[in-house]
Amino acid sequence: MRQFKKALLSSILTAGLLTALPSHAADADTAGKKKVDASDPTKIYSFIGVGPRYTAYTNGEHTWELRTTGTLTLSRQDMAVFEIGYGWHDGHKAPGGNDGVTDGRVRWFHIFSMDYGKMGYRGWATQIDAQFQGSLKGTNGSNNLSLGGVAAYGLTPNWSLFLMGNLVNNWNKDFKDHQGVGLNISPLLVYKNDKWWDGAYVRLWPTYTRFVSGKLDNSGGATMQISVGGRITPTKTWVVVVRKNYDKDLNDLKNVNDAVLMADWDILFSVSTFF
Repeated sequence: MRQFKKALLSSILTAGLLTALPSHAADADTAGKKKVDASDPTKIYSFIGVGPRYTAYTNGEHTWELRTTGTLTLSRQDMAVFEIGYGWHDGHKAPGGNDGVTDGRVRWFHIFSMDYGKMGYRGWATQIDAQFQGSLKGTNGSNNLSLGGVAAYGLTPNWSLFLMGNLVNNWNKDFKDHQGVGLNISPLLVYKNDKWWDGAYVRLWPTYTRFVSGKLDNSGGATMQISVGGRITPTKTWVVVVRKNYDKDLNDLKNVNDAVLMADWDILFSVSTFF
């Protein structure tokens, strides 16, 4: 746990230092001037969100968690993203504590250029993404550090496509061993329709990671995430996120001894306030 806290603090400091890198101006929105568009992952906002998440494991056990997510606007081109929770596990088939901090995430996101109203290619952005193990069993498996980018496309006034790719480094529990380098591809398809309800959107987000070196060489796994959301007020939003884990041979990126507790699927409901 001490190493987790040190790694989390280090990543926050790193993200702050990286915002000093030179960049081109971006056409970013601010939440206070108009209704927020929570469907677009490339828009620069500051918000805080909280809500429950339920995770079902392949051995029949499950975890309830209170999850906090948020972003902090650092400039018109940059934002820092964070995510962490506290959870309670129901079951004793796997060793470990039944309550504690769940896995966390810190991400630095930078837009080089973006024309949000344009059809076709709109622009691109880059990110450094650190994901850390928690102390609660089922979330205490591994640590990832990724470097990647996203290209945004307007397909129609209602449909958008975000092509994301990342170079992934993985360490096992407590950063004891570097387990390999992999490639991740994550195409995100977004549909918006205010005729359904205010700020209505649906996001379809498949991901696939394949490792090309280390202990995880020649192994890969995928997830499928579906999100449905909208606005409560111009600056308050809600979202329901369902994710299914297709862990073909990665064992949740954990040590083999922990493979008895592998995430199968989860669902999150969250309400966010933008400021």
